[in-house]
Amino acid sequence: MHLPSWKWAWLPVVLLIAGKTAQVGGRNHLDLARTDYRLTRLPFFGGGVAHLLRYLNPLSPNSSPERGRISELRSDLDPNYVSYRGAQLWKLNFNATRDSSMEEREPGEEEEEQQQVEPEERQVLASPGAQFNEVVALFGSEVWNINQDGIDILIEQRNVADAKKFMDKVGFSYNIMIDDIEAAIDETYVEVPAVEHPLDSVRNNSLPWMERPGSLMTWRRYHDHADIQQFLQNLLETYSENVELIQIGVTRNKRPLEVIRVSNGNPDNWAVFVDAGLQARDWLSPAALTYAISKLTHLWARPRAQGQGQRQSRADKAMRRIDWYFLPLANPDGYQYSRHTDRLWTKNRGYDTESGCYGVNLDRNFQYGWGGIGSTSNPCKNLYRGAESFSEPESRALRSFLSGMREYLGAYVSLSGYGQTITYPWGDADYVTENQRDLKQTARSAVLALRRLNHAEYSYGTSYNQKLARPGNSADWVQDRIEPQLVFNMFLKDQGRYGYLLPPHYIVESGEEVFEFLRTIAQQLE
Repeated sequence: MHLPSWKWAWLPVVLLIAGKTAQVGGRNHLDLARTDYRLTRLPFFGGGVAHLLRYLNPLSPNSSPERGRISELRSDLDPNYVSYRGAQLWKLNFNATRDSSMEEREPGEEEEEQQQVEPEERQVLASPGAQFNEVVALFGSEVWNINQDGIDILIEQRNVADAKKFMDKVGFSYNIMIDDIEAAIDETYVEVPAVEHPLDSVRNNSLPWMERPGSLMTWRRYHDHADIQQFLQNLLETYSENVELIQIGVTRNKRPLEVIRVSNGNPDNWAVFVDAGLQARDWLSPAALTYAISKLTHLWARPRAQGQGQRQSRADKAMRRIDWYFLPLANPDGYQYSRHTDRLWTKNRGYDTESGCYGVNLDRNFQYGWGGIGSTSNPCKNLYRGAESFSEPESRALRSFLSGMREYLGAYVSLSGYGQTITYPWGDADYVTENQRDLKQTARSAVLALRRLNHAEYSYGTSYNQKLARPGNSADWVQDRIEPQLVFNMFLKDQGRYGYLLPPHYIVESGEEVFEFLRTIAQQLE
C-alpha cells in the first residue's frame, strides 16, 4: 500500500506511553492445574517499613516535610535509590493533536520540516515546528506521551533553567504539570484514608468487593508484587469452583508470572485475555485490573447482590459466558525495582553483559514490527527492544500461552497508563485490519459507556492514528499471529496532569473504567 508523504511523516511518532493441553468439557484448553507455588509474604519495602508507611498521612500540596521524610526513607533503605528531586514534567502545547471527542481522527498535515535526531532514539518527530523537537533534543530526558493537548516531556533539574530560557526566546507555550517529580513520586506511596476515598462516600460504601477478608489489597494505595500474589491466592481459596491459578512462566529474577482464570467451565465459552503492567513504572494498570477482578468475582458469586439492578444482571450474563484470563502483573521484576529503587524505571531486569546495563522494554520485544523506529538497540536506553524479538522470559511466556489459546481466544486486551484512549492495530502504518469495523464499533461503545459511567472522556482509534504506535508491541503481534475477534490497548488515566505518577486516589475510578470496558467486550462477543 502506498502512503502519501505526510503519512510517512507521522509513522515514527512512537511514545513511551508501556503445550501441554488438557481436555476440558470437549474443548482443548491449556492445563489449568493450580500452581503449587508457595507464596511468601514480602514486606512493602523491607524491615517492616510497610507498617510505617501505612500510617503516614496523605500528602497535601503544602506538606513538603512529609514528602521529604518519605524520600529520605526510600534512599536510606536502598543506596542505589534514584532521586528526581527538582525534575519537572512539562506539556508543550500545540493544537494539531487528537481532541477529546469520540470520533477517530486522522492526523493533520503538519509542517514537514523535522529536527534531525538519531532515528533509533527518535520519540517526537511530528509537531507544529522544529522548535518542539529541539526542546526534546536539547533539554528533555524523555518523552512520556503525546496526548490531546501536547507533548509531555520530562525535564531534568539541571536543564530546567535553560529550557525555560529557550521557551521564552522562541515564544512557545508550555505548562509545568509537575514542578517537582520527586514530590509527585512521594504521593504515589501514600494510602488514602477510607473516609476520603473516592466513590466510597459517594456510594455510601457500597463497594463490597473492596473489603475482602484475609486479603491485603485495599485499592487505597499501590501494592507490591507479594500483595498481588496474596490477593490471587485469596481469590483461589474463596472461589475455588470458578477460579484457577496458572503459572505461565518465571522472570529472570525467578518471580512467577501468574494468570488467574475465572470461568463457569462451559466448553463453548470464548476466552478473553487481559494483561497489565508491561511497563514497570505503570502502577495504575495492575491496581485497576485487580480491582476489576475483585468486582467480577464478587458479582459472579452474588449476581443479584447489593441491588445491582436489571442492567447489571444483563451484563453479568454476558460476562459469565466468558472464560476470563488475567495477568495482573506482566513485569514483576521491573515493577518491584520501580518500587524500591527507581520509580520511573520502565523495563524488565534482564542484564546485558556487554554494556553492563539492565532491562528490556517488554512492549518493544514482540515479533511484529520488532526493531522499528521508536525502539533502540542501545541496552542502556528505556526503549531498548532486546537482542532479538522474544528475547525475554516475560514475552516468551505470553507468546506460548496465547498461542495455545488460538482456537478459542475471542479478545486480547493490554492495559497500561497513561493517555485515556482505547486503541487497536495497527501501530506501524495506516493499514486496515479485516476486523477493524468490529474493533471500531466496540471501542466506540466502550467510550460511550465510560462517558456514562463517570463522565470520563476517552478517545479511540488505531494506535497509528492515535500517535501511540510502538514497534514490537504485544497487541499488534496478537492481531497478526493469533487473530482473535478483538484486540485492544486501553491507556488509562490521565491526559498528562500526573502522567505515570497518578495518586492512588484514582485507583477505584480507573478500576471501574476497566470493568466497564471488559463488560462491553463481553457483550460484543455474545
